[in-house]
Amino acid sequence: MDVDDTLLDFNECARQNIMACFDKHGLIFSESIFQFFMSRNVKLWQLIEDRQLTVDQLHRTRWQGIFDDLGIRADGQAFEQDFIAGLRDTAVPMEGAHEIMKYLHERYKVYVVSNASNLQQMTRLTKAGLIEYVDGIFGSLDIGVNKPDPRYYDYCFQHVDGVTPAETIIIGDSRNADISGGIAYGLHTCWFTHRGTPPDPAIVPEYTIHRLSEIRKIL
Repeated sequence: MDVDDTLLDFNECARQNIMACFDKHGLIFSESIFQFFMSRNVKLWQLIEDRQLTVDQLHRTRWQGIFDDLGIRADGQAFEQDFIAGLRDTAVPMEGAHEIMKYLHERYKVYVVSNASNLQQMTRLTKAGLIEYVDGIFGSLDIGVNKPDPRYYDYCFQHVDGVTPAETIIIGDSRNADISGGIAYGLHTCWFTHRGTPPDPAIVPEYTIHRLSEIRKIL
C-alpha cells in the first residue's frame, strides 16, 4: 500500500501544515498559494521519480523556489524545515482507509511502500490509527532509492521472506511510481484514482478503483 493520497489524504495534510507554517512565519495564507504548491510539488516529485532530482535537492529548493516565483519574501529553507517537521504530525485518513486496512490485514500481509522515511510514515500512520494493520514499512529515504526504481523493489523483496512479485499487488495513486514501476517489476497493480486524474494509455493498471472499498471486489 502506498501512503500519501492512498491511505492518507495528502492534500488535506499539506493544507493544514502549510496554514500552520504560514502563521508561524508571519505570512498570509491563501488558496491560490496552496494550489500553486500542489502543482509545483507534483512536478518536483515527477522529476524525482524520473531520477532528474533528488529528495535532498527538493528539500533545499522547493519552498524557496515557490516564494521566489510568487514574489514572497521569506526564508524558504527554514520554512521547508518546518513544513517537513509538521508533515510528520498531520495524518488525515482517506475515506474507508481504516475499514479496508482491517479487511486486508485479516487476510494478507500488508506492507507500506513510500517515497518518504520509515519514521515519518510510521508516525503518521500511528496517529491515523492505521499502524496496527501494517506488517512493515519500506521508506525510500531509508532504502536509498525511490519508487519506481527496480532496486527499490529488489530491497523490499529481499526483506519479505517467501513472497514473490507474482504473489504481490501494489495499490497506489501514482501512475508512475506505483503502477508503471509495479508493472515493470512483475507485480499485480491497482490504481487508486480519486481526484479525476485521466487514464494514461501508456500505463495500463490491472485494476482501477475510485474508492478504497472497491478493493474488496479484487482481494
